[in-house]
Amino acid sequence: MKGVKRVISTLGLVLLFNVNSFAVGKELTVTELLDEAQNAIKVAFEARCDIKAPYECAKARAYYEIAKNETSKLNIEAGKEASLKAIDWALKALAVINSGGEVR
Repeated sequence: MKGVKRVISTLGLVLLFNVNSFAVGKELTVTELLDEAQNAIKVAFEARCDIKAPYECAKARAYYEIAKNETSKLNIEAGKEASLKAIDWALKALAVINSGGEVR
């Protein structure tokens, strides 16, 4: 279990670094944010978020779908915002799994 916690913590830091990289001068594109959201959700599912953190998992997936839909309609800013929310909820799912309980 220690290995899983370490992977989850490391992933969270990597995602946080990537998502916040715009703060140091490079703004991420909507495509990069969609990729990060997809990766975050994939890792959360690999950690069994659908079983251990179903609420957070569902929110992450819902925001990811919103992000894809908004981006397909060329609503780039809405797509970015929804992608960031999807990443946030995926990280919350990982936090719930890591803590063994609810973190809301």
